[in-house]
Amino acid sequence: MTQFEVVDLFASHLAITITFFMAFVSTTSAMLVASYFAKDSIPPSLARVMLVIYTTSSIFLIGGFQRTSKVMVTIREKLEEIAPWHTAASEAEWVLPTVIAIGTGTMLVISIVAIWYFQYSRSARI
Repeated sequence: MTQFEVVDLFASHLAITITFFMAFVSTTSAMLVASYFAKDSIPPSLARVMLVIYTTSSIFLIGGFQRTSKVMVTIREKLEEIAPWHTAASEAEWVLPTVIAIGTGTMLVISIVAIWYFQYSRSARI
């Protein structure tokens, strides 16, 4: 691969990773807004459907974020060889995997808390 192709591939995967993260934020925000404003008017059957949709969406988005980020780590290794001038190639090797782990863990925690809040807001009279 040429320098351009490797750098373009890295940038593409970075854009996809950001898209997964932002889709997760949007999905979670929608769930929390629905929990807060419509908690009393959501029937139990619809609440179950919402939880299933949110849970499967979260699993997909977190998995996509994590997998695309792992591919970025592999591409970054190529950057060191082919395009050492690139910013990602000049940072310490532990930075990208650490950011991926923190991002994935944070998304998991946010997802669990959003599900908890949805259940809590429906049972409590806030």
